[in-house]
Amino acid sequence: MMTYVVGVPLLVLAAVMQSTVLSHFRVFAGTLDLVLLLTLSWTISGDWLGGIAWGFIGGLCLDLLSGGPLGAAALGLVLMAYFASLTEGRFWRSHVLLPLATIALGTFGFHTLYLVGLSLSGYPVNWSHDLSQVTLPAAVLNTLVMLPVYHALRWVHGLVYPTPVTI
Repeated sequence: MMTYVVGVPLLVLAAVMQSTVLSHFRVFAGTLDLVLLLTLSWTISGDWLGGIAWGFIGGLCLDLLSGGPLGAAALGLVLMAYFASLTEGRFWRSHVLLPLATIALGTFGFHTLYLVGLSLSGYPVNWSHDLSQVTLPAAVLNTLVMLPVYHALRWVHGLVYPTPVTI
């Protein structure tokens, strides 16, 4: 329940920011995938089931704000959260660089799945251009921002789900 209380307002705000403000800040042709960052950060913070729910909610918000096919972003985010959740967070928290690898791989996976969704829906997709000129810069930008986002969400996760004290 607390996953939704924290997640829904945060993801709605993030999707609106990503679709409006952040889409104007480009590094080469890539932009920051804030909803992907939040989803993967929450997932590897330890709430793997909540992370999948965040992927679905955040993806639907992105889908409703985009001109792309409904469900493409949601499917991509849910699958990336699922893949990140396979070790139930234990692997990803074992080293500081692993969240960086998570977002780098997650960006490529999410963008590829979104492009597949666009292609299947009849949108023209230039695979080599989109992957090299949009996805690669987005992966670099997301990787640069991942650690502060991840640590902030780990802190929030600790507030929402405090570690039980035993004597």
